[in-house]
Formats: sequence, structure tokens, C-alpha cells
Amino acid sequence: MAYNRQPNVVLAGMGLKQSPPASTVTPPGIVPVTLDADIASTTSLGVIQVGTGLSITPAGVLSATGGGSSLLNVKLVAADYTATLDDYYIGATKKNITITFPKGVVGKVYIVKNQPEGNIKVKGTGENLDQSGDKTLGTEASLIAVFAGTRWNLV
Repeated sequence: MAYNRQPNVVLAGMGLKQSPPASTVTPPGIVPVTLDADIASTTSLGVIQVGTGLSITPAGVLSATGGGSSLLNVKLVAADYTATLDDYYIGATKKNITITFPKGVVGKVYIVKNQPEGNIKVKGTGENLDQSGDKTLGTEASLIAVFAGTRWNLV
């Protein structure tokens, strides 16, 4: 599979296309695929844009750009709740409930806030929160948890 453009020329709006075209190899296996659309384009500053979410500068710096809202998912809960990967802020609106983090994914962050008077419990699914299996948050207390590969680190 090859991607080509004019040698040593990077022009705004120019795109890279795959060649040769797809083949019809039988029996099925590893088959070259043709992309009918540009897979990347360049800006007037020489920045290569890959789709709508990545760019590569002429110096080779890869950046994630755009691709989503700056709003974070807020979940208010009044009963025991298991967080989803889409959640970010989880506010407990009732005392004596348990909020459980799902199996950890490296880099995932949760903010948990106990909004009412009384205690709530926060725990992981198979992973500790710092050195403990769970944490109790008192009235108006909060925590930030970041999963670092083996446990939820509390900030």
C-alpha cells in the first residue's frame, strides 16, 4: 500500500490518496484497500490534517484538535450507582449510597462530590482507591480519582 503526492510539494488543500486500487484476491486474506477519499490534507502553513481530530506540524508534532464538545458529562445520582466511561462528575444527591467505579482504564478521571448531609461510599471494581478498597465521603466532601494502571489514585 502506498500513499503519494507530488514530491517535495505540500500545498494547501492537497490530499494523499492510496494506490494501487483494491484488488479482488480470492480466497480472502490480506487484501490491499483503496480509499476513495482523501485521508489527509495540508494547510497553507504546511500542517497535515488527518481527519477532523489530528494534525501533524511540519516539525512532526502530533496534536489532537477539535473533535468534541468542551462540556464534560455530569451525572447526579440518588441511589447506588456504577459509573460509566462517559461519566466525569458524579454528584451524590442522597446520603448512604455507594458509587462504584468500573474496571479502570488508564487515564480515566472521575470527580465525585457528596452533595447532601451524611456519608456516601466510593469504591472500585477490583481496584483500590489509593491503598483502600473504598473511601467514605462526609458531608460536602469530594474526591478526584485518576486510574494509573493498577489502582485509582486520589488527588
